[in-house]
Amino acid sequence: MAFIGEIFELHHLLFLTAGLLTGIIVGALPGLTPTMGVALTIPFTFTLGPTEGLILLGGIYCGSVFGGSIPAILFNVPGAPASVATTFDGYPMAQKGQGRRALELTTIASVIGGLIGMFMLVFFAPVFADISLQFGPAQTFWIAVFGITAIAAISDGTVGKNLIGGCIGVCLSFVGIHTVTGMPRFTFGIDSFVGGFHIVAVLIGLFAIPQAIRLIEMLTVPEKRQATNLKMKRSTIKQSFKDVLLRPKSVLIGSGVGSFIGMIPGAGGNIASILAYNEVKRFSKDKTGFGKGEKHGIIASESANNAMVGGSLIPLLTLGIPGSPTAAIFLGGLLIHGIWPGRNLFVEHADVAYTFLFSMVAAQVLLLFLGLALIRYMTKLAMIPSFFMAPVILSFSIIGAYTTQNSVFDVYTAVVIGVAMFLLQKFNFSAAPIALGFILGSIAEEGLLTGIQVGIAEGGAWRYFFTGGWNLALVLIIAGTIITAIYQGIRSYRQKAIHRETTDANFRIGNRILWLMGALFSLFLVFLLNGLQFELRIMPQMTLITLALLAIVEMLQRNKSELQEQIIFSKKLLPLMVPLLLLLFSMELIGFYLQAMFLMLLIPGYAMKKKWRAFSYKRLLGIAVIFTALLYLVFSLLFQVPLPIIS
Repeated sequence: MAFIGEIFELHHLLFLTAGLLTGIIVGALPGLTPTMGVALTIPFTFTLGPTEGLILLGGIYCGSVFGGSIPAILFNVPGAPASVATTFDGYPMAQKGQGRRALELTTIASVIGGLIGMFMLVFFAPVFADISLQFGPAQTFWIAVFGITAIAAISDGTVGKNLIGGCIGVCLSFVGIHTVTGMPRFTFGIDSFVGGFHIVAVLIGLFAIPQAIRLIEMLTVPEKRQATNLKMKRSTIKQSFKDVLLRPKSVLIGSGVGSFIGMIPGAGGNIASILAYNEVKRFSKDKTGFGKGEKHGIIASESANNAMVGGSLIPLLTLGIPGSPTAAIFLGGLLIHGIWPGRNLFVEHADVAYTFLFSMVAAQVLLLFLGLALIRYMTKLAMIPSFFMAPVILSFSIIGAYTTQNSVFDVYTAVVIGVAMFLLQKFNFSAAPIALGFILGSIAEEGLLTGIQVGIAEGGAWRYFFTGGWNLALVLIIAGTIITAIYQGIRSYRQKAIHRETTDANFRIGNRILWLMGALFSLFLVFLLNGLQFELRIMPQMTLITLALLAIVEMLQRNKSELQEQIIFSKKLLPLMVPLLLLLFSMELIGFYLQAMFLMLLIPGYAMKKKWRAFSYKRLLGIAVIFTALLYLVFSLLFQVPLPIIS
C-alpha cells in the first residue's frame, strides 16, 4: 500500500495522462491498433525510468482500447480489432441520433470493466495465473471454434451465411507461412503472399473501405442526402450511469468474460468482446433489439475488451506469458528495462511492479473524466458530410494498412477485400464473421495440430480433445450455441415468411445453382489438397467440407428472396468508382500525399457536380491542400511514419 502514494506524484500523473490521450487518438484512427501504438512508443521509453516507461505504455494500452470504440460507434469502422462487436449496436444508435448516449455508455462501461480487470490483476493474479496454465492446445482450439460459432448467432444475416463468412475468414488465414511446420502454403508463386494477410489490412478491408464506399454510394441517391446530417439527441450522463449501474448484468458478464479470456495466451480483446456480447444476448429476455441499437450490447462489448487489458497482464507479469498481442509488446518493454516477469518480479522490483499496477487502476478513473469530457467534441465528427468523411476514412485506412509493415501490398489487400466485402454485403453477408474467422483461424489450426501431436504422445488424439472438464464444458457450450442459433434462425424465418413476397422462380433456380456450384467447388478443392502433407491440409480440408455443407443448406432454403439486395452498383456510381479504384492502386506511382489530396478533390467534387451542396471549387482545393498538409505534419514530421512519396 506504500506504493499508492507514488501514483499521485506529478510526473507519474503527467505520463499517465499523456499515455491515455495518445492511446485514445491511436485507437480512434482506423488501422492504428493498440499493439501498434504501444510498439511505436517503446523507443520513446528508452530514456525514461522503468516506472515512468511502463506507466506511459500502460496508459496507451488502456486509452487505445477505449479509443477504438469512437469510430466504431460514429462511422461503423472499428478503430481496433477489439471494437468489432461495438459496431453491432453502437452504429445503429448513432444512426438514430443517439451517438452521444452510446459514447457515454461506452466510457462508463469501459471504466467499470477496466477497473474489474485491474482489481483482479492486483489481488488475484497468482490464482488466475494457475488457472490459465490449465489451458492447453485442445482448450485453445475449442475456444477458437466457440468464437466462430458464437458470431453466427449475433451477427446480421442468416445463421448459414454467418457461418459461411466465418469459413471464408478461416480460409484467408491459411495463406502464407504455416505456423506449425514453417512451410509456405497457398502462395501461388507470389512472393507477397508468403507473409500472409496482415490482420490490420484485413480488418480495414472488411470494415473501413466498405463503409467509405457506402458513403460514396449515398451521393447517387437523392433521398439519402440528409443521412449524414442527423441531429444528435441530447443525453444526460446521469441517465447513462443509471443504465449501466442499475442493470449490472451486462457489465458484470462483460467484465467477467473479458478478464477470463484475457488470461488465455493469444486470445485478445476481439474474442472477449464477441463472446461477452453473445452471452449477454443469450441471457437477455428480449433478443430482438440486439443489432438495432441495444445499449446492453455496447455495455457488454466495451466492458469485456477493457477488462481484457487487466486479464492479459496477469499471465504476463506472473508467468512471462503474454495474454494478448499488445501484452507481448509489453513484454519487450519490460525486458528493455532489465525487468524479467515472474514471481520474483514482485520481490526484486516491487516498487516498479506495484506502482505500475496501481497506476493502471488510476488510469481507469482518469479515463472516465477524459472520456466524458471529450464526448462533446467526438460527436461533432458525426456531423461531417459524407463526401468529406469518405476521403478521410480512405486516407487513414491507407495509412493504417501501410504503416503496419511498411508494405504497399497491405494497402492493396485492404482495397481488394474492401470492394469484395462491399459486394458481399449486398447479398446479406456480414463482415464480423469473416473478421473473427480470420483472427481465430490460425489460433484454431495451431491448437488442433499441437493438440493432435500431444494427444498421440499421450495415447490418443480423440481422447485428448474430448476428455477433461474444460474440454467437455467447451464442447457443450459450442453445441448449445449452434442449436440455439439454428432455432432462432428457423423461428425468424417462419415469422418473416408470412410477409415475404414470392421470389421470381427463375431467380430461385439460378440462386440454387450458384450455391450448388460453390459446394461442388469446395469439395473439388478438398480433393486437390490431398497432395499436401497432413499438417498443411487437415484444417483447410475441414473448413472446405464445412463450407460445402453450409452451401448445400443455403441451396435448400425455400423462398428466400434476395432479389432487392443484389443491386450491386447503380450506373451513376460507376463513373466515380473507376477513377477511385485507379487512384487507390496508384500509391507507388504518385505517393501517399498526392493520393490523399486527389481523394479529397475527387469525391467532394463529384458531390458538388450532383449539387449536394453549393461549394466553390477554389474552396475545395484549399481544403484538400490543408488536409494533405495536416497529414504530412502529423505523420511525417511528428510521428515520422515512412509513407511513400513521389520519387
